[in-house]
Amino acid sequence: MNICFVSLRLINGIIEYDQKLTSLPTYLKAQQRQFSKHYWNKIFICTSLYYIVTTLIYLYLWPIKIMDTTFIILYFIRVSFIVDFTVIVSSYFYLQNLEYRFETLNDLWKCHTPDGLLSFPSECSQSDVAMIMDNIRILHSELSYILRIFSQGYGQMLLGFFVFAYIDILVCLFYSLFYKFSTSTSEDHHTLKKILKESVPLILNLQSIIFVLLIIAAASRVNDKKRRIISYLRLTKISNLSTAVRIQVKMFMNQISDFESDEITAFGIFNINLNLVISFIILLISGLATMLQMKEHPMVIQAINSTKFFYQKLNITL
Repeated sequence: MNICFVSLRLINGIIEYDQKLTSLPTYLKAQQRQFSKHYWNKIFICTSLYYIVTTLIYLYLWPIKIMDTTFIILYFIRVSFIVDFTVIVSSYFYLQNLEYRFETLNDLWKCHTPDGLLSFPSECSQSDVAMIMDNIRILHSELSYILRIFSQGYGQMLLGFFVFAYIDILVCLFYSLFYKFSTSTSEDHHTLKKILKESVPLILNLQSIIFVLLIIAAASRVNDKKRRIISYLRLTKISNLSTAVRIQVKMFMNQISDFESDEITAFGIFNINLNLVISFIILLISGLATMLQMKEHPMVIQAINSTKFFYQKLNITL
């Protein structure tokens, strides 16, 4: 699915949802949470500073000997970081918007009172309450549908991101723990340059881990807000409600059951939630153990020698 088409559908869906939310009666409206400009400015500034600092570190550790296209791409246009950052920021943006809107819908259901459905204004008839219930149910279904669009559209990218992030972290950890690529001269011993050379793989690992945790945390919060309204429905004493409102509550419960399986997934391969953190750690440990057993395998040795040859070809001393 084309990512531009998916983004367009997500934006249109969010706009339509907001328009329907504002059309509700004034006494039923809830304060909608939203991002501030300062929030995104901080993200942009911090990311730009990180990119500049890492570029300066690369230039300090491995100075450019011949300025050509290869070095410009390696040092100044790091495609891997740009792609990862674009995927993470766009995913985080939509997930946070969905989280805030599910939270607003939860506040809307509670109507800012502890008694929920039984605390509507006295001028509201039972038919009005049933109509309001129907509006909330429709809003919830639209949000769930937007979440499904996100999962279907971004699932492929997130699957690729998680797979390559896992491989990158595993390989960097393996090389850092079991191989020393540093061939620095004696004057670099115990110097800042030697420390930085040994820290670069750790910095890259930390970057990948932070990106992974951001997506997992954001997706988990969305799922939590999406399910929270179930507890509100179950706490509703339907015996005290009219028949029309009782029917709406039952319809809402059936609707939630239908959408309950629509969680955020990586192209349907696995669910993106907090359980993924444990699975990720277990896979890293098992992967490191497997690679440790294959440390002397000819294929592993050939891969290491190929890596050294690649950097030597670029005139970069590891």
